[in-house]
Amino acid sequence: MNKADSLLGIQTYDQGNIRIDLELSIYQQLQKQFVNFAEFIQKLTDFITVLEHNQERYNINPYQEKFNRGIHILGNHGSELSELDVFPRSHLALKCSEGRWDAEDPRKQFFRSVELAWEFQTKLTDQERALLQICPAYLHFQTRTKSARFKRVLFMPHIEGSPLGKTETGFNSEFCQTFKVPSFKEIMQKFRFSLHRLLDPDRKRQLLKIQSAYLFQRLSARGITIPSLNQKNILATSNTNGNQTQYVIIDPIADYCLPISPTYNLLTSCLCKFE
Repeated sequence: MNKADSLLGIQTYDQGNIRIDLELSIYQQLQKQFVNFAEFIQKLTDFITVLEHNQERYNINPYQEKFNRGIHILGNHGSELSELDVFPRSHLALKCSEGRWDAEDPRKQFFRSVELAWEFQTKLTDQERALLQICPAYLHFQTRTKSARFKRVLFMPHIEGSPLGKTETGFNSEFCQTFKVPSFKEIMQKFRFSLHRLLDPDRKRQLLKIQSAYLFQRLSARGITIPSLNQKNILATSNTNGNQTQYVIIDPIADYCLPISPTYNLLTSCLCKFE
């Protein structure tokens, strides 16, 4: 078994056709439970084989795709993983990929999520972190076995919440004030966004995209770069105290629709720079 470390504390293990990437806290928990990591990899491999053949037993979370690119989002309450007991939360969301060439890369999402979690921790204030977070990425599994249906599986906690697009006013007033993001009413009063408002009959979708562009611009000024993230990847939920709305980014990887998305994002970002 080969092991490699990263600057972010990510531990990578290679064993035969299997590669796993572990977030540092998960790695440390595994060290306490398993003397032999080969045993853990075998249990993980067996579990994913069960997933492949018994998808009807698991909750399929909504995942909108314009084209079928072999991505499956499965919800699991942890019963089959009870013997492992290495994850902070038992209710998991598993992003399973068939490994098609045109699909997004879960491993890239894993590394980017861990990196962003570190950047949020070091570059945002306590108040900002209380309002905006990255969904943690626990573990990434990859197999080179040709017969396997799920070539890659990303393990994350299941986050309960509503997509930002289903909220009535986008980001709430506290969030807008903290991150200096204009409200829907303020955007409606800005003439430079007239074309955006005309593109969408109910206008709300474009207003959300403009709010998102402002947010990512504010983060970029702090050295946190998130390119072309759609607001559908942001969940509005309640924090642990239940008295504050928290926004959680669940997929920080750009999903471009060339050539439209980069052009649209560049235009919108440029317009957001004018105050």
